[in-house]
Amino acid sequence: MSAILEIKNLDKHFGGIHVTNHLNIVFQKGEMSAIIGPNGAGKTTFFNLITGLIPPDEGTVIYEGQDITRARPEHIVKLGMVRAFQVASVFLDETVYDNIYLASLSHFHKNAKIFIDRMAFKDAKEHTEFILKKIGLWHCKDMKASELSHGDMKVLDIAIALTLQPKILLLDEPTAGMAPNERIKMMGLLKELHEFFKLSTIFIEHDMDMVFGIAQIIRVLVQGQLIAEGTPDYIREHEAVIEAYLGKEVL
Repeated sequence: MSAILEIKNLDKHFGGIHVTNHLNIVFQKGEMSAIIGPNGAGKTTFFNLITGLIPPDEGTVIYEGQDITRARPEHIVKLGMVRAFQVASVFLDETVYDNIYLASLSHFHKNAKIFIDRMAFKDAKEHTEFILKKIGLWHCKDMKASELSHGDMKVLDIAIALTLQPKILLLDEPTAGMAPNERIKMMGLLKELHEFFKLSTIFIEHDMDMVFGIAQIIRVLVQGQLIAEGTPDYIREHEAVIEAYLGKEVL
């Protein structure tokens, strides 16, 4: 594998608090990576920094060899790094189909040589139907998004992210607030999507069953610092991680 995303000496502080403290991380192409740590560890701030939502005080973000440290969020998305949020950002009054179709249409329009392009409409329709079937929402395509279960709402948010054809998919607590059966379903879905679309997936998660169940590499943040990274077996037995976050019950 080769590096797709390199984080070099990334630093952000608010007042006297270092939210991310000189982070150095290399994410490999095709990797399924989890980021874990206690509340306040800097996980979501890290996502905000690498996606251009907030600027770092120091450091560099390199995506496929290109410096994107202070690039605008929409430019970063166009390059192929796309984020689904902890709270699903969907159009509640629109149908499931229209949520995905509108995102697809926007994507194909922006990538067309001519903004008004008939092929964009055809491509968006085909892409929408493909995503709906692949993500498992075809059966509820005519429902309003507001009528979906919490779990399906999160799946819809991921589906919208997939319409942008990402190379890196960032997920902020994809199973937050889900019932146990929904979490199991989400685990299987994310693993399937990661493999099918050949994604590099980075997810923040507090559900350790999911983290240890699907992540190939786990990275642990504590007080803005990376204290450990490695395979699930390595992290499970890492004394500093056990003491700072996992506790003995995960062993």
